[in-house]
Amino acid sequence: MLLKRDEKIITPANSVHRAVLMAIEKGQLQNLIFDNNALASHRAMGAILSAILKLEPAKKILASKQLKSVYLDKLLSMNDK
Repeated sequence: MLLKRDEKIITPANSVHRAVLMAIEKGQLQNLIFDNNALASHRAMGAILSAILKLEPAKKILASKQLKSVYLDKLLSMNDK
């Protein structure tokens, strides 16, 4: 018989989502976004921000605190409306 877990495990939708979740958990989201070697184009930046906006509220707060970004705070507040 299958038993339900106490804690819900969130499976990443794609590689970008997985990378964002891992960076948030390690407290290194700013390094993921602002690393010149990892982000060669605006498309990659858009994919990362899109993944952040799709996160659950608790993860969004962690991401926002790690980046300390007014821009991200505005994006998250606009997304919640």
